[in-house]
Amino acid sequence: GLLITHTSLNSIFWLLTAEEESRCRTSSAQISTMSQQQSSQLLVPEDSSRIALVEKIRGDEKKSEDEVLAPEPALPKEYTEALSSLVAKTSKPSLNSLSDEAMLDLTNELLSNLYATKDEWLYAGDWAERESELLKLAGSDAGSSMAAQTRYQIGDSMRNYLSTQAKALEWKIARANGEGSSVGEPELLKNKRSVGSKIVYGPVPLAPTLPGNTFEVWAESKDSSNSAKASSTDADDNDNEVTIVLGAGNQSMLTVIDVIHSVFTFRCPVLVKHHPLRPWLADAYAILLSPLTKRGYYAQVLDVTVQVTTQLLSKDTVGHVHITGSKATADAVKRTLLKSRSYLTEKQAGNMITSELGCCSPVIVDDGEYTDLELKHIAQIAVAGKKVNGGCNCLSIQALVLSKKWAQKEAFRTHLKEELKRQPTTPCYYPGSKERRKEMEQACKDAGSDCCAIEAKSVGGGDVKVDALDQVLLVECGTPGEEGYNHLPLTREAFGPVLAIVELDHTAGDNGNEKHDYLLSTAAPFVNEKSNIFGTLSCIVVIPASKYNTHSFEPAISALNYGCIGVNQFNFFGYTAACKGGVWGGHPSDKLEQSGTGFVGNQYGVKGIEKVVVYGPSLETRPIIDMASPPPPILMDVMGELTCTSSVGRGLARVCVMLGARAMRSIFGWVPGMRAMLG
Repeated sequence: GLLITHTSLNSIFWLLTAEEESRCRTSSAQISTMSQQQSSQLLVPEDSSRIALVEKIRGDEKKSEDEVLAPEPALPKEYTEALSSLVAKTSKPSLNSLSDEAMLDLTNELLSNLYATKDEWLYAGDWAERESELLKLAGSDAGSSMAAQTRYQIGDSMRNYLSTQAKALEWKIARANGEGSSVGEPELLKNKRSVGSKIVYGPVPLAPTLPGNTFEVWAESKDSSNSAKASSTDADDNDNEVTIVLGAGNQSMLTVIDVIHSVFTFRCPVLVKHHPLRPWLADAYAILLSPLTKRGYYAQVLDVTVQVTTQLLSKDTVGHVHITGSKATADAVKRTLLKSRSYLTEKQAGNMITSELGCCSPVIVDDGEYTDLELKHIAQIAVAGKKVNGGCNCLSIQALVLSKKWAQKEAFRTHLKEELKRQPTTPCYYPGSKERRKEMEQACKDAGSDCCAIEAKSVGGGDVKVDALDQVLLVECGTPGEEGYNHLPLTREAFGPVLAIVELDHTAGDNGNEKHDYLLSTAAPFVNEKSNIFGTLSCIVVIPASKYNTHSFEPAISALNYGCIGVNQFNFFGYTAACKGGVWGGHPSDKLEQSGTGFVGNQYGVKGIEKVVVYGPSLETRPIIDMASPPPPILMDVMGELTCTSSVGRGLARVCVMLGARAMRSIFGWVPGMRAMLG
């Protein structure tokens, strides 16, 4: 049972990472269109065409402002039809006018549709297999595992988000009717405490498949002087405006959650522009979101050109834009909005945008005393967090923050290099990632930094090819303020296989005898200063068992300005928490908005929300993700059957049918004449 649970958890991570990090590295202007009516006939480009298409993405971050804002031709017919379908004056009620009861009905219909159409959307257009091809895993066991994980991940994320949304609406309606006691306060809101100026909600269990893992939501108290920018949660007041969602390029489940979040948060119709790397998602999304489409609340289009995107964003009917991608993308979108709307101030244009951008996510290692097993598990967490999806995730680990005076730092380095060799390497498929890694290596060598590539076998064995640029580049940055210190790997997101180590110097307490709190007094101030390390999206803090049970580290957790903090746990579980009432996005205190602005999640409408903290078990416990032990596809398919069903009994029945069918195929597949008939 423990082995199955462990493997199940592995699957969740692989799924999340075959994602999104949907790091959309394209320019905001790369938008295309497809009317909803045409979605079923949508043709996905052949491999050669798709490769040519994505090659144009490589230099997007270096595009000049003039190129992004070049004069645009007329918007294609498909675009105008999609926009018109969303703002048409028909008998449909506007989203903004719907009551909470009507929104609850819509939520439940989306859930029912998720279950009822599972056999359709799971395999529509073979989208999961096409994703395996994109990730350069086709034809391998790793590719089959990834396809199964991705299918499961979309279903699980939607179910969690919609189920939580339904609970939030039920609670809101009951309170409005004076019947709150009959429904019961949501578990997340029940447990509340104060930590300094913060209000902490939780902890609550993260998921049934993740025993021993919990999460909390941290928010500013009402009387706090912190003026951190809050995420927008108000419904749009204009019935004639549309939200544009620019699809994620690196994770398949991100965009569908962005759509659902936008519908329920901004209360206006949504037009999705699918990322050019994942056009095949249109088939599955058309099925999953059909309850929204038939009401005129959703349409989707494919990517065409930069010029088409710019023209789309320039339309007056566009009232909001949500981006999953890079800072360069968000900046380009803002420039386009300003140029096309001369009456807007920069602040007003910025308020039209919410975004989930990148981060040089750090693993911050407390300077306490660890067992050898704990050191090994820290290394395993860091390496898996780096290698998943070829390092092409917004939450990909890029930095290890150590104390210069930590007695076990060399022992940890030994474990780290062993893990980099042991855990197999995933192809770095995302356009531009290998080039950035190559440039980073040359720049670090020129700066005199000690850097080396740690070679490991391919994740797919002989079936999947990797080369030198796919292997993780390990860079020693040195210590800030000392000769030879190199900040480049900390301040420039690689979005690929680069991992940096930085050592921070610190001293004892003021009286020379008091023990110095390294996490609170040295590490937190360093990572909070954005000239030291890029981004505020997520980080990981690791604590030895000797300190973990005392919660003496809580002041440091409070001080860290990151939207998600994983304590002895992978940071990607912050996205799981966001689907269950938490949030996902950059910390609102960052005025530079390096990791974006606004949050996805917060279904319960917590005011002043700042971050989510996910707690894993003690480091003595084996981490749940290991690139060397991916979950078998059959396990992920079983979990998918149990997840996307209206009842446990129905799910178990479907599992039995599925396993029986596969057993029959296996048995009779070798009978002469039967193999061709069985396919």
